[in-house]
Amino acid sequence: MLTQLVGMLKDGPANKLPDPFRMVVQVFNRGNMFGPGYPHNDEIVLPFHITNMCASEMGIIAEDPGDFQNWVSDNVNDLRSRFPWFRERYSVTDNHKTGCHHYPRAIMGMYLEDRFQQAVRLGRRIGLEIHLYPRSEVVDLKQDNDRIRLNIEDLDSKANFSKYADRVLLATGHWNEKNAGDRYFTSPWPAVTLLNNIPRGEKIAIIGTSLSAIETLLTLTSEGEFIRSRKGELTYKPPENSRTFVLYSRRGLLPRVRGKMGDRANRFMHRGTIQQLLSDDRESLTLDVMFNLLNSELEDAYGHGIHWGEVINPTDKPAELLQRYLDDAINGDGPDGELVWQTVLHQTFDLVREVYLNLAPEERKRFDRHYSSVFFTHAAVQPAVNAEKLLALMNAGIVEVIRLGEEYRLIKQEDPSCYQFTYRDIQGVEKKDVYRYVVNARGQNKSLNTDPSALARNLCRSGIVQTTEIRPARRTASLEPGAILGSNSMSQAHKTGSIWIDPETHRIMKTGPDGTITPSSAIYAVGAMTRGQIIDASMARSIVQSTSKVANDIIAHLTRRD
Repeated sequence: MLTQLVGMLKDGPANKLPDPFRMVVQVFNRGNMFGPGYPHNDEIVLPFHITNMCASEMGIIAEDPGDFQNWVSDNVNDLRSRFPWFRERYSVTDNHKTGCHHYPRAIMGMYLEDRFQQAVRLGRRIGLEIHLYPRSEVVDLKQDNDRIRLNIEDLDSKANFSKYADRVLLATGHWNEKNAGDRYFTSPWPAVTLLNNIPRGEKIAIIGTSLSAIETLLTLTSEGEFIRSRKGELTYKPPENSRTFVLYSRRGLLPRVRGKMGDRANRFMHRGTIQQLLSDDRESLTLDVMFNLLNSELEDAYGHGIHWGEVINPTDKPAELLQRYLDDAINGDGPDGELVWQTVLHQTFDLVREVYLNLAPEERKRFDRHYSSVFFTHAAVQPAVNAEKLLALMNAGIVEVIRLGEEYRLIKQEDPSCYQFTYRDIQGVEKKDVYRYVVNARGQNKSLNTDPSALARNLCRSGIVQTTEIRPARRTASLEPGAILGSNSMSQAHKTGSIWIDPETHRIMKTGPDGTITPSSAIYAVGAMTRGQIIDASMARSIVQSTSKVANDIIAHLTRRD
């Protein structure tokens, strides 16, 4: 947000933008360091935890997604100096020639820290008054006439103080439920917590089969060694008394593997088609319509029909499926070694948010219930090197994957203290698996009510934020600034669990004393806090787009006021 706001203001006078000398920016952060956040902090992750997205798509400037890749190329020597484990192989494309760089997450953290400090220096140089408050946690917001009062706790002194603002951006990032203790971990982070508290020789249950679950495996198998043979095959040499693992999820789906992108342009499923659907009749935008577009696109690209049953509910064993995914990524399934389905899907990613927001609540619930796992399996793909490691672990007998189905239970047993998964296998036979250690690796929870922070609790308790989205009789993806919804125009409600926002501005929606609902004039929210409403193939790119909208909205407001 700060980087993009400063970037928009630096040429302000020439473009008739607001005068930076009239603006004060305050940044509050619980940690000492500004920038890396939780998932890219070298105190949270380990060197082998790499970005799943391509570096060329992770830049934090909206109009320049390649900014991160360019920054790495310009700072290779400094990175090697700061991170001794940063080797040459991290600064070239991977060995499958996908043209995609996957760097350690700590490198992304260093980039974010550097860009933040650059924005602070540039902002102050052009006249912005910028105040940074490390080790400070905002615990509540209060409307005070036309301004917002922030109640803040100094985490070192435990003293409380207040600040005022005309605009507030809630960008608190990830959160985790507090560990319940007794060997149940609500999150795989910080990684060293797992290594220090789960002894070798244990059989561990991991909840989830997606990217976070794979990173959990890499953490807890890091005492062993991955060895590549002369033929290029990767194997795993476990340490003495190795841990073993069972990955559990409802569908047992593993992420697909990143391959080479092709040049083919979509003919059916593209922005023009979607915009035409929305302009003709928003009521006609359904999952079935979108599926038919996708099916037509893939059939046209491949020249034959698609076996959707195998896509949605694959029947092969997990190791066999993963081997096929990896082979497809390495060799491609198109004429030039590209992955055709990936090429098709990648062109739709910038449409996902818009399509999802324009679905009726019942259609969105249907997607969440039945298709979100399949979507993210194909959209949030894993780097080939991680897939190779996972396959090596499975071939070594270290890891197995179990599909729980929709009806399962996880019960804590007190005597002895352990956890029991009760489910039915593919033949319908009831199974009861018991573990002393369980790691929840399902990723970010959508429900703000699971955020243990004082700020989240107070925002929900006071009603400043709402976690149920209410739709007018005629669906629209967004509201015009200042738009009002009366109670008689409301027909549908969707309890998303996340903060309800106007997606065009990212202003939170608020309810007045008379029951009318309007976008807030002062409070915005981005990131994980809106994840139940905003769906994107890339969380990183989504936050860049969201903060760009917030910066634009603030500047537009100041320009109108001037």
